[in-house]
Amino acid sequence: PQVSDIPIIQVFAEATALPAFPFIFARFDGVLGMGYPSQAIDGITPVFDRILAQHILQEEAFSVYYSRWEPRG
Repeated sequence: PQVSDIPIIQVFAEATALPAFPFIFARFDGVLGMGYPSQAIDGITPVFDRILAQHILQEEAFSVYYSRWEPRG
């Protein structure tokens, strides 16, 4: 996979369907790769931690931008 222009070697899983219980009451959401390693399932290293381990960033910084507006066009 690739994150922006950063190619990484990473195992990940995507949940496309979840049982209603207990997730209907769960208060979480997330951004791929921003979870804590201690919460990772099966000891899989989160994406951002993998990027840091590969020493491919000039700084240990990461940002996410959300917009309420859809692009026009």
